[in-house]
Order: sequence, then structure tokens, then C-alpha cells
Amino acid sequence: MQTDLLAEGPGRLTSVGFRGGDPTRAAPKGNACGRRGWGDDFPTPALYGKMRSTMLQKCGYGLLLGLLLLGLGAPPLHASGERLVLAFYYAWYDSATWERPLSDYPAQRYVSADPAAIERHVLWARQAGIDALVQSWYGPWTANNQTETNFALLLDIAARHGLRAAVDLELTSPFIGSTGDVAAALRHLRTVHAAHPAYLRVGGRPVIFFWRQERYPVEAWQAIRQEVDPNRETVWIAEGTNLDYLQVFDGNHLYSVAWDPAPEGVLTRWGRRVRDWSARNGAEKLWVATVMPGYDDRATGRADAFVRDRAGGEYYRRCWQGATASGADWVIITSFNEWMEGTQIEPSVGYGEFYLNLTRELAEAYRAGASLSAPPAAPPSPSPASSPTPSPLPPTPTPTPMPSPTPTPSPTATPSPTATPTPTATVTPTPSPTAIPSPTPTPSPTPPAAAPAPLEDAASFLKANPGLLAAVLAALLAIGKVARNGRRR
Repeated sequence: MQTDLLAEGPGRLTSVGFRGGDPTRAAPKGNACGRRGWGDDFPTPALYGKMRSTMLQKCGYGLLLGLLLLGLGAPPLHASGERLVLAFYYAWYDSATWERPLSDYPAQRYVSADPAAIERHVLWARQAGIDALVQSWYGPWTANNQTETNFALLLDIAARHGLRAAVDLELTSPFIGSTGDVAAALRHLRTVHAAHPAYLRVGGRPVIFFWRQERYPVEAWQAIRQEVDPNRETVWIAEGTNLDYLQVFDGNHLYSVAWDPAPEGVLTRWGRRVRDWSARNGAEKLWVATVMPGYDDRATGRADAFVRDRAGGEYYRRCWQGATASGADWVIITSFNEWMEGTQIEPSVGYGEFYLNLTRELAEAYRAGASLSAPPAAPPSPSPASSPTPSPLPPTPTPTPMPSPTPTPSPTATPSPTATPTPTATVTPTPSPTAIPSPTPTPSPTPPAAAPAPLEDAASFLKANPGLLAAVLAALLAIGKVARNGRRR
């Protein structure tokens, strides 16, 4: 990795295995999902009988075979032109989470396994113009792992409201200790969750995000992909500053840009780096730009905890400006509800629905390719102290430190499931009587303004209609056969 890349800072500003709440806490009873070269003569179709080979016929059948094979291949990721707006989502909170001294609190506290809470989140995501929630996932193991059972609930509820969902596979999961565990998790994901109608697909291919894929070398990932997805039928999005992983993965994102007070510069630089890598290697890769409202992880107790002030929505707006300027294929929000790191846009005590509404405004502008230079509306003053829980931590007067990258541990250092502390059972949540908000209709994605070149049009048409073109070609060959027979008579 180049030294200038290292200077950019870490991808996600968090310590290994700590993501707020306890993801390995057992899901309450009753809330688990429970489902969980040819010769001179060659045979032809019966319609044509036996024909003597000619160069024209050979070329025709070669083209026919090529069209059929072309139709079987995966379509290019950029062909859909869909400018997705995604958001990272966390489903491991319990009632004890809200007893911590956070910088803000949810407008309505919840337990992540509560279907009523998940439904509120789905409707709020729709209201904000979000296309899909990308949930942090520890793998398919259900014992003491509510990320699996809660994701199954999320898919079912999202399907009812026209939202999509995908996973962010966490390689720091206490249940993943080897490449074999990774392969097992991916096989389950493809055969079970990705088969759900609400799972996020692009060009018919399920989308999978990864966190800390650097736990394993590129060569290990090449072997994993050859084992579980040899035909590239899924879309893999890597995270971090090492673009060598694009040899295996289909795109890249940075989980966090909060370490830089000028996020628009970070995003344009990294968008350019992904494009340059694609050009050098002759392979189109996706650039997924990260947007954040701010950052405050002091509640985690980390030694390098720091604050990136939200500045009344200005930091968030600058992130979106950078995402648009970088030519991002998709945008992903960090985050919908990461409360321990203070990146949430979920309605809160301090901000109400301000960031939900601002997200909708900025998402619509991004899809339309419009400028985002307008000043933000003033948000309500945050007042988390009005919450009956412990008051938030006071502001830190010292300058914001620049976090240093956390060294990537070797695969053998991955914690095994047995090392996970025994979780205490959570109380079965009672659905809240609070009325569920009505979603505002989600805007239709605006297609790119630039028209594709004629050759790109032709290629897209061939991929989309191989059967039709094959039938036309077969008919032309049959007509030629009839004409030749007529001349002989």
C-alpha cells in the first residue's frame, strides 16, 4: 500500500469487535424469526434438416452461440444507472444501551428485536429517500447472535413497505475464525437471505458489503470467491484504503471520513483513485461514497475518541457535495443508527427529524446530479440532557485528534466464538403503541444525463435480448435455406 494512502486514516473509526450494544446478546424468546473448429458437415436443429456447411452458415451459428453465451453472463454493474442511496443499520441494541452516557438518544427508545421498532426504522428510511438498509451481520449462527435473527425480521418487514436490505459482513465477528467460516457464511447468505424478495440486488445480483476484509490476504479472498461465487453472480463491496482487494471485489467504500474536517476532498480523491485503478486494470469497479452527519465516539471510552461537530448539518451537506463531485456510483450513509459513535440520522431527542428530512433533500439532489451548495436550514438545538437517562458527556475542549489506523490483525487473531462472554437474556420487547409514521413516496431514481455511446447501446441490447436476436438469426438462416432449395428446383 502506498504511504499516501495510509495517511488518509482508517476506514472505520472503531476498535475490533466493539460496535455499541451487544450483538451477541441472545435474542428474546418469541422474537427469533424461526425460518430460517467445426467439420465440413454438422447437425443442425430439425427445422433445418442436414445442411452442408458454408462459411456463412458457420459464422451465423457462431454468432448465435455467442449471443446465447452473452445472455448467460452477468450484466455490467454500471449498466443499470441506478444511483442508490444506502444506509448502514445496526440491530444489536437492548434496553441497557440507553443507560450509557450518549451524546444524544433516540426519540423513542427500543430493543432491536422488537418488530415494531424495525417497522418504524423501515418507514423512516423510506421517508428519508433511502433505497436500502445495510445491516451489520455476524453470520448465520443463531445462538447468541441477534444480527442473524433480526436481519430475517428486517427483510420481512422491508418487503411489506417497499424497502430493500443487504448485509455488511463483519470479519471481526466472534463467530468467524477462519476462511472456512467466511465461506460458510457467504453460502448461507446466498441461498437463504439473498433469495428473499427484499434483498438488495443490482442487475439481478445480490449486493454484499464487507468490513475488515483485510483480515485475510487477497489470495485467500480469491480462493473464497472461486469456491462460493465463481461466476461473479453477487456484488462484493470492500472497505478501506487498500485497493489491491479490487482484484477480487467489485467496488470499494470508506466506512468513515470523519477524521478529516474537509470530507469533500477525501471523497473526490478516493473516487479518482478507484477510477484510476479501474482504468489501469481494465475492469470497471464501483465507487461507493460515504456521507456522515458528524461523529462522537466518546461514549465508547476509546483512548483516541474524538468529536467531529455536525455544524448544524453543514458537515453532512459537505459530504454529499463531495459524493456528487466524486462521481459516486452509489452513496452510503454512516449511519442510520450507530448511536455509540454518534453518526445516526435516526430521529433523536436532540435533533428530532431534522437529519431525516435533510437526507431526503440531499438524496434527491444527488440522484438528479444537482448542485448541493445551498445553505442548510438551521436544526433544532440538541438537548439530550432533557432525556431522563444520564446526561451526555461535556464537550471536549482539546483539538480533534487525527486517529491512526488500527493494525490489521492476522487471520489467526480472529476471536473464536468460545471467547465471547456469555450474554444475559434480554427482556422480550413490548411493541410500542406510538403511531408509526406514514412514509413519503420515495422518488424514482433519475437516469444519468449522459447518453451512452452507440456501441454501448448495442451491447446493452444484445445482453438484454439474446433470445430475440437468436430467433431472428435462426429465421434468417431458414429463409436462406428455402431460397436455395427454390433455386435448385
